[in-house]
Amino acid sequence: MSKNGATPGIRLFEAGQSVTGFFVVRKKELRIKKDGDPYLFLELGDRTGRIPAAVWEKPESVDHRIRTGSLIKARGKTVLFQDRLHLTLDRVRPVRESDAVSPDDFLPHGEADTRTLWKELDGLIASVREACLQDLLAGLFGDPAFRKRFGQAPGGKLWHHACMGGLLAHTLGVAVLCERIVRDRTEIDRDLLVTAALLHDIGKVESYRMDGFIDYSDLGRLWGHIVIGAQHIWNRIGQMRGKTPFPEELEKQLIHLILSHQGALENGSPAVPMTREALILYHADELDSKLNAFEHVWERDGDGDSERRWSRYVPVMDRFFYFGDTRKPIGASRPVRLNTNHETE
Repeated sequence: MSKNGATPGIRLFEAGQSVTGFFVVRKKELRIKKDGDPYLFLELGDRTGRIPAAVWEKPESVDHRIRTGSLIKARGKTVLFQDRLHLTLDRVRPVRESDAVSPDDFLPHGEADTRTLWKELDGLIASVREACLQDLLAGLFGDPAFRKRFGQAPGGKLWHHACMGGLLAHTLGVAVLCERIVRDRTEIDRDLLVTAALLHDIGKVESYRMDGFIDYSDLGRLWGHIVIGAQHIWNRIGQMRGKTPFPEELEKQLIHLILSHQGALENGSPAVPMTREALILYHADELDSKLNAFEHVWERDGDGDSERRWSRYVPVMDRFFYFGDTRKPIGASRPVRLNTNHETE
């Protein structure tokens, strides 16, 4: 993070560069070198990315003064190791009050206009005609406290929509895809599908904490966002009973869509898609997520480098991405970038 004339953000670092800046400590581990001497491994982050770093001199002293989540000011030099930049640090200290930095300064923010996203999402809610589904959506998204948390939440930790506002952007992206797919398909329950798309990731509101960087909350790690979201919907439907009739069959299918939207048990879904609507939701979620993740990789490896035709290897996808000879789609403008977190593990 650049402040008061310090070095620009991590994304702009180059090999052999002297660096002074503010960072959040994402990881911290005192390790032992081959010769038996200790060194301190750190992963540092700002709102533009993250970078591994090491303290070789007096590592125990630094280790005792900082913790994971600490905001620090650090000085060092970038080195290229195994095709990735690292920082070798010679000075590290915790931030002071006079530095005037806060955890929010280090969180990536979505670039899409939040008011526009909310307007589109509210329009989709209003388009749902089934009374019980309309009441369910209006009750959830009409709650100011929930609406605020939903609008600020990330859509993921690292891989896709990993920024403040990412959940809102991803949810709208999935819902719009679903709505477009069913326009000419009368056999699909459009209201059920759109409702599930708008609610499929609401568990992420409670699954992440954002204290300088995005990480799992205790509940998010223990239960996962799918279970959290399904329980939230169950509870809301229970509160509606007696006021708005909610057919058991509709509830059963809605919860199935929530539980199966990641497609496979090994992907974290407690169920696999077993209805038309569930299949559509799964593939729409996959498509929106992976296209956003491709944008991350393009921004990290290809943006501004007209000579680079391929990305670095992307472990989570077990492949390289091909950029080709052009950095812009033929006959189209580039999609709006929704966040600035450029790592893909």
